[in-house]
Amino acid sequence: MIFIGLYTGHQTIDSLIESSSTTLFYGVAGSGKTTMLMTIAGNYCRNRVCLYVSTEETLHYERVARDPERYRGVLFTEIYDFGRLVDLATFIYLHGFEAVFIDSLNSLFRLEPLGENSLSRLAYIVASLRKTVENNSGKLFASAQVRAGEGEDKPVGEPVLDYYFDVVVSLSIGGDGRYARIVKPPEADEGRVFPFRITESGIEWM
Repeated sequence: MIFIGLYTGHQTIDSLIESSSTTLFYGVAGSGKTTMLMTIAGNYCRNRVCLYVSTEETLHYERVARDPERYRGVLFTEIYDFGRLVDLATFIYLHGFEAVFIDSLNSLFRLEPLGENSLSRLAYIVASLRKTVENNSGKLFASAQVRAGEGEDKPVGEPVLDYYFDVVVSLSIGGDGRYARIVKPPEADEGRVFPFRITESGIEWM
């Protein structure tokens, strides 16, 4: 019997995360990205040293306060500029974090089209974070916003994110619920969507 570590609580998604070093969740505001990352942090980091970085002022401190024991292994911090994100790789390496959460990776420039310089900076940051986490035999979890505008369903900086992330999951809102769909690896996507809801304790699969 193969043991699958508990991350999101969904066996299909968790089996992909278990065998990968980088996982990305993307979607529109309110689709559940932060809650998904917080759920993983609460499940995976109880006995591990983890770092959770917010770039959007979306940290759910009230959730941590309700169950501090669940997040006892997580250091929470906030970063709002590229320079500090670049410095983060060195900080992670020195402290040996077993998992790093970035919420969200592209929030600093999602409101405008990415130029070559912005894409290069994003690629440098993601590559640095991935290399550092892998050197620590750890995992990188991140969220990404889609571009502001009607009809957008791809994350800002998609070519860079697709290149550096092993597992990519799209989160969406439709009808009366929220849904997760595996985008990468493509062979894992059978056209199914996995419905879930957000509760006080995190993600609940339906």
